[in-house]
Amino acid sequence: MTILLFGGLYIGLRFAFGLFTPYNFWSAGQDIKNGKIQIVEIGEMPLNFEQKQKLANSYGFNFYLFGCNVTTDIINGTEYYNEEMVDHLESKFGAGWWIKFRNQIDSIDKAETEQTETPTKRLSFKNISEIVADNSYSTWVKLQDSSASLALHFQYKDTLAVSYSPECWLMFPYKLDENKIVVYWDNNIDTKYNFDIVKAIKHTDKKFLGQPFMILELENDTTFKATYPMKELIRKNLMLQMMETDLW
Repeated sequence: MTILLFGGLYIGLRFAFGLFTPYNFWSAGQDIKNGKIQIVEIGEMPLNFEQKQKLANSYGFNFYLFGCNVTTDIINGTEYYNEEMVDHLESKFGAGWWIKFRNQIDSIDKAETEQTETPTKRLSFKNISEIVADNSYSTWVKLQDSSASLALHFQYKDTLAVSYSPECWLMFPYKLDENKIVVYWDNNIDTKYNFDIVKAIKHTDKKFLGQPFMILELENDTTFKATYPMKELIRKNLMLQMMETDLW
């Protein structure tokens, strides 16, 4: 009976208040005491993250991006964690500061929206060789999700650059195989922050290095069709789960 009681108490505290997870009201108090002031965000990395981070830094705190694959207990705990942090910041900058700060964030988002709504030239290609030509540059995003943060960039010779954010780039070698682009797995990362996607790549088994993990073919003159031959790698890797799509 005692075991059941403590088990129920543990589950209740964990899922209702986020206790025993990295972010909750208790851990917020400890972080504040240690001078680690941050607001935890859940979701994909926004393209204007660096601008938001600079704004946060001007008030002496950081945004920390937790990622998308989170459980209910972490979501609940994060809410309590952030409430403690906001209370601390308002005690420093005055009541109503958080509303003022959120308005500043909204202004950044609005500027980003206006910029992305500016018409851009849609490129078309007759064949694969045009895409990988030395003087060619093109960017490809998921067709089913125009807000997705991952994008494919053909701008370097024999290297596919995948952007997660302006501060996080992943580099993969590729080879042209007749009418296909075969992309090979690598752990070459240029990043400013240790995102979940970066951690996932760093912890991927080294046996996959140099193995073909994505094959790109032209579906039509503006669309890639992608196939992923290494299902085991996709199951174990967060980045590939985010990338996996039929069309770019």
